[in-house]
Amino acid sequence: MSDYQMQKTMGKCFRSKGSSITGIIRILGSWYDYKVIYGPPEPEDMLEVIDFTSRELLVVINNNLKESDVNYIGSI
Repeated sequence: MSDYQMQKTMGKCFRSKGSSITGIIRILGSWYDYKVIYGPPEPEDMLEVIDFTSRELLVVINNNLKESDVNYIGSI
């Protein structure tokens, strides 16, 4: 994946489907692997993309965000 595509995902947020620290999400038409850093999420926690590596998006739990946030994307 190009750095440009990964940079476009920065700040995007979505709801966790389970308690796994890894997963896959579709953002802006592309599929991305993600990894939760700083602890496992609970189902329905809001996850925010804060960084990326060459292989995956790095996300954190941020339950201050809501679905009405401009950067929210619905999980598929």
